[in-house]
Amino acid sequence: METIIEISGVHYTFVTENGETRLRLDSQTTASEDTAIETLIVPEIWVITRSNGVPLFALEPVLCDKPFRIMTANQLYAEKIQWFEPLADFYRNCLWVNPTSSVKGSAAHGAYKHHSWQSIINFAIVDRPAFMFHNGMSGDWKKQETGGDEYLLCLVEGAPYWTDALGQIPYAVDTFRLYWQQTNDKDWSIRKTGVTGLEWANGNWKGEDHGTQNVYDNFMIIRGALWASENFHREITAHTYGGLRGLGEASPTVKTTFRFASSDSLKTPVSSLSLEKYKTWKP
Repeated sequence: METIIEISGVHYTFVTENGETRLRLDSQTTASEDTAIETLIVPEIWVITRSNGVPLFALEPVLCDKPFRIMTANQLYAEKIQWFEPLADFYRNCLWVNPTSSVKGSAAHGAYKHHSWQSIINFAIVDRPAFMFHNGMSGDWKKQETGGDEYLLCLVEGAPYWTDALGQIPYAVDTFRLYWQQTNDKDWSIRKTGVTGLEWANGNWKGEDHGTQNVYDNFMIIRGALWASENFHREITAHTYGGLRGLGEASPTVKTTFRFASSDSLKTPVSSLSLEKYKTWKP
């Protein structure tokens, strides 16, 4: 199988055979008297493949990186590399995504759990008890069939993401709603959602892990909480109790209801302005 990857206007051919992918460099036939040495250029890219060698996407290495690599997505994940949050650590710019990734039946399609932003929203807006977001529970998006379904990668409207990154969104939406119901302060509620994410970063029942710092998980929490602040409405109603609690006694009830405005905050990387405003970890 051959895959053509265009980098800076130059087309490179990658050949996948027996589960391995290699770059094919073609030289031109010249006349016998032509003694000029032909230079074959190796592109400065990292090609990320499935375990069976099928190319999925390509990243741009930074100055201190090895300039050319072909590696599996599992190897990339082990190195904590990401390509969707430019201000987070371990970022590498995405140069190319296999155009057949969205084509059912293609060699690249099966590498991903396929989603739209709306399907992620549909999961995130369900109101769940906080403990349901622990590992393996019904709010653990990355493991649910309607969520990440235990895939390493998800393709969201043509763009690849680590599944565990997207899994931060339902947690952030639900947790923001909880805090916003306690206090009518959106900014405080977004930051408190981030603090809670750091405290429970390992997802266990004890919440002892204070989490790593400038990594994509925390950025995706900001995305989710910011989106929730724009797409939920806070309502205060008075509930009157009778009987033993006293006739006419009223108690305020606060709830948040979903009112779709936009999905832009989910689709868009965290800006420097939002990071400065909502970052809950030290440099």
